[in-house]
Amino acid sequence: MHKLFNHIPFKAKLFLSFLYIAIVMLLSLLPAQDLPKVPLFPYADKLIHIGMYFNLAIILLWTFHSKPTKRITLYAFILLWGLVMEILQILMRSGRHFSWLDILANATGLGIGILLYNYLINRFKLHKEASSS
Repeated sequence: MHKLFNHIPFKAKLFLSFLYIAIVMLLSLLPAQDLPKVPLFPYADKLIHIGMYFNLAIILLWTFHSKPTKRITLYAFILLWGLVMEILQILMRSGRHFSWLDILANATGLGIGILLYNYLINRFKLHKEASSS
């Protein structure tokens, strides 16, 4: 199965990465009144943040897989992306609010994504293939 994912062309991976980044941006910056009013349990939005940034980490690490030391740039990008989204929510004045808990949830999703990605790299010996591309 992992060979299937490794044979996807880089341009296709890059397209999927940008598409997902655009979706995260759209969901992060939509005005509050445009979001669906779905009754959820308290802090359910934090699970949504964790999920969005977990997926973002997996997609970007899959697209730009490289030596572990170079992955730090991706980790920093994802953390900064979440911070920028929170700051833009304030600046746009669209009924959205800056939240340190959202940033913590984003970082948690990133951390879980990193752990899973590294596990899969080691489990399926993808690191040899990853470091050669």
